[in-house]
Amino acid sequence: MFARKRGTRRLFVAGAALATIGLLGGCAAGAPQSSGDDKTLNAIFLPAAWGTVVKEQLAPQYEKETGVKVNVELIARDAIHEKMATLFAAQDSSYDIFNLDYNWIPEFGEGGHLVPLDDVIEDESDFLPLALDVATWNDQLLGIPQTVHPAVLWYNSALYTDPETMAAYQEATGTELAPPATFDEWSQQVEFFDGRTFNGQELSGWAAQAAKGFGNVHTWLSFAFSYDCEPFNEDFTESTLSTPECIDATQRWADMMQYMPAGANELTYDNVTAAAQQGTIATAIQWSWGQFATDDPATSQTVGQWEIAPMPAGPNGTSSGHLAEWVISVSKYSTKTEEAKKFAAWLETKENDVFQAKNGAGDPVRVSSYESTELTGEMLPDSDVPRFRRLETTLEAMATAQPRPRFAGEEIWETALSTELSAISLGERTVEEGLSRADEAVDKNLSE
Repeated sequence: MFARKRGTRRLFVAGAALATIGLLGGCAAGAPQSSGDDKTLNAIFLPAAWGTVVKEQLAPQYEKETGVKVNVELIARDAIHEKMATLFAAQDSSYDIFNLDYNWIPEFGEGGHLVPLDDVIEDESDFLPLALDVATWNDQLLGIPQTVHPAVLWYNSALYTDPETMAAYQEATGTELAPPATFDEWSQQVEFFDGRTFNGQELSGWAAQAAKGFGNVHTWLSFAFSYDCEPFNEDFTESTLSTPECIDATQRWADMMQYMPAGANELTYDNVTAAAQQGTIATAIQWSWGQFATDDPATSQTVGQWEIAPMPAGPNGTSSGHLAEWVISVSKYSTKTEEAKKFAAWLETKENDVFQAKNGAGDPVRVSSYESTELTGEMLPDSDVPRFRRLETTLEAMATAQPRPRFAGEEIWETALSTELSAISLGERTVEEGLSRADEAVDKNLSE
């Protein structure tokens, strides 16, 4: 059941992405100088929880165990991509290890800039198959999965079990209030909840990332996948966003935007999490691991209330959320690749996979971690509510989740699509006009 699915190489025709590497050339400003000291590694990680856990806890522990010091820099997502491109163009050996968004694997893998890591994964059958698949390019594992978090449906269980709310919903719709199984059910609930007051808070029906850049694309993808929308033809030579399936998915997404909080078009992951913590939304499309933050009594007024469910099913019964995942990769230009590979593999031992999840650093990448009593047996303080109650649904969602289009020009594709999705959500273009323009922009990039 959990055998690894090897990713096959997809044809790459959007050369602009790799051309970016050549344009950026030169050494990164402020990069540490390589000393040739085999006892020191330099790494760049995202300043999310999984990056801070590595910097503050795991790297110091590794030094204690092995004597190898790991300097960890934390920088923002887009800055990581730009810095990697700059370093790789110069074949700079200043950094040994990088934390990658998985959609960069085709780009940097196609360029030959990453070290294969197949030989350090001895128990690959314990890793989630999809997590390994998206870290693979040309049949080589180029990143060790560190965290997964598929997009899932969040719902406030306190609201869904409130007798007054349940009775009002039954009267208004003639149906019983329950976590929605389909987009039709969810849309009906979102419209019902929007503008209602619960626990002194006026509600918005739902929230999700919608900011221009990549946030709106990431939310849109869960709609698209569940509506059986295929953004490309099979060999990535043609954009296919104007199909009936993609139009229907986008229309549903655009129609539901009116039930988001004010300023919806600027919402980021942090904004959605904060709204959930404050209890001002009824539902959300959000990454699974974010539930950890809503259970933090220091910042949340809704501790223990948020539950997750698989994405609602589209018209053909498909339920498929967008996959988010970060991996650990080793630079081809490192002078310490063997030591770097050892550290990357050590970070994702069974023990450390559980450790990272336990400390809020994303959801596990190993199958065994989802059965770890260290996680499943932990309760929220002074309650009988499991802290990791999301794990069963997260594992279920990983069986149907889908990654972003896997080709080396994906970042450019996101930019083109995000621009048009923003215009659609602001009412500046119809769905058909926006998707047609996105097709034209993407096809132009593909042809260059």
